[in-house]
Amino acid sequence: MSFDFFMRNLMESFSYALSFLFLLFYVYRNKQAKLRVLAFYFFVAALLMLRGAYAFPNIMLYSMLSVASAIFLGVYFFDTYLRKWKKRVVILIVIGQCVYFLINNFVFAQPVIFDSAGHVLLSTGIVVMAFLFMHQILTNITEEPLSDNFDFWFVSTQLIYHLGAFGIFLTYGYLTKRILPTGLYSKENRNLISNVWLVHNVLLFLTALLLAAGILWISFRRKSRSSL
Repeated sequence: MSFDFFMRNLMESFSYALSFLFLLFYVYRNKQAKLRVLAFYFFVAALLMLRGAYAFPNIMLYSMLSVASAIFLGVYFFDTYLRKWKKRVVILIVIGQCVYFLINNFVFAQPVIFDSAGHVLLSTGIVVMAFLFMHQILTNITEEPLSDNFDFWFVSTQLIYHLGAFGIFLTYGYLTKRILPTGLYSKENRNLISNVWLVHNVLLFLTALLLAAGILWISFRRKSRSSL
């Protein structure tokens, strides 16, 4: 297996697996239901993307990942929010993603190219939920430093990833719709599309590292305080 193959095909699965392992470590010390949901989500995502690295076509696997992301992350945000109206927003976002998935994959013909619209819809929903959480943080000030707050670390990683992924999905979708149907799938065009997805994989990996750093920082701080 070459390094290039790993970066372009296995980096997604590896990034999700990395997040899963660190969340598993954090769940062991903080047995909250929503953290278990997150750990299970990253485990499922890692398996889906591992399968997607070797399956062709893998369009349905990516569609399944988008709807799973909406459901599992929706459960997390629903449990994290304090206001009922914010919980209702989560429900609407999750229902919207599920309805889109069902219509796009079972009512109409199954997509033959990457469903960028579904992933753009997902990223938009996650960004909205992330901003609603940041609003909650700003309107409910506590003595706990933000750097010691797991929710702040996790939501920040999701905000960074989905803000960046939004543009990547749009670009990737535009290129695939412009190039593939025309038969202009030359080596240069293939590399162009592949490089766009490589940027996505790197972004996903960096946010996984940020989450891991947050978990290690929180654990270090708690261990330091307990030793005083």
